[in-house]
Amino acid sequence: MKDSDRSPEFLEPVTWSPRSTKPRVLVENPDRAELLAHADILRDAGYDVAICTGPDTGRGRKACGCPLLEGERCALVDGSDVVVSTSSLNGSDDILAALQAQGSLPVVFEVSPPDLDRYREAASAATLLPQPVTAKSLLDAVSDATTD
Repeated sequence: MKDSDRSPEFLEPVTWSPRSTKPRVLVENPDRAELLAHADILRDAGYDVAICTGPDTGRGRKACGCPLLEGERCALVDGSDVVVSTSSLNGSDDILAALQAQGSLPVVFEVSPPDLDRYREAASAATLLPQPVTAKSLLDAVSDATTD
């Protein structure tokens, strides 16, 4: 089933579809409107895209549902050529650290302007993407991250 065939309730594939010649981008964002907008921009630009809404939290509970937060591998991350993540995810600092620990995997990390200075050091291996994100800034950041 293609992502475009999915209903809004079923957004997250468990694995990638068979590899094509297109670069693969995983987009992580808890805001479904932003998630789908980013995915559409990247697909229109010729990327294969998978999406993830990130870990879920219940009232007063710790973030769960993300293998990276459990110290495990993530099939979507492992199959990606670049990951676009955001500081608005539950557990975003830990997710960023886990992504950067992957070594050579390019990471684009979306941050609000007030948090840019804080993340310049924490996200030293990532390409920072200031909010608000535009189609041009997203495509430029993904392109920059994959050519570094």
